[in-house]
Amino acid sequence: MTPASPKKQTPTRLRFDTPPSMPAVNASADALLRASVEACRQHERVSILLEKACDDAEVHDAAAACELSQQQLLQRTAAYEAAAGGGQGATADALWHVSNTLWHASREYARRHESCEETASARMTSHSSEKLGELTMEYELAASALLALRQAIDNYRKLRPDAG
Repeated sequence: MTPASPKKQTPTRLRFDTPPSMPAVNASADALLRASVEACRQHERVSILLEKACDDAEVHDAAAACELSQQQLLQRTAAYEAAAGGGQGATADALWHVSNTLWHASREYARRHESCEETASARMTSHSSEKLGELTMEYELAASALLALRQAIDNYRKLRPDAG
């Protein structure tokens, strides 16, 4: 008699249409956290390359990666907004508040990032002190939005350290 051969177990595959095991609001907030972290990381990478006066091609490629992370952040922000539109559901109050703070900070960062890019490209040909002052103000507001996003990330991670 031959021993029974063990059945092969195939790994369980996740289907894209399967709802997440946690509430949709929490899953969307976790995804927003990860996109926010990546957007900040790519922004910092470009800043470092610009400070080092690296090759134009390297800076261009890093800027393209930064732009891609920015687009992903916009998509995750919209997804969180859609998920949270129905209310907090079973989400704890503390997590609900830090999730919404992260969402607000992500929206502001994205808005300032776009505004800064538009301002820079539109006004670099004019070098009047008034125009340069406006450009400086836009960059300072963008830096403030980046700082607020980093603080929102830190606060979210305190409540959900395993999220990202």
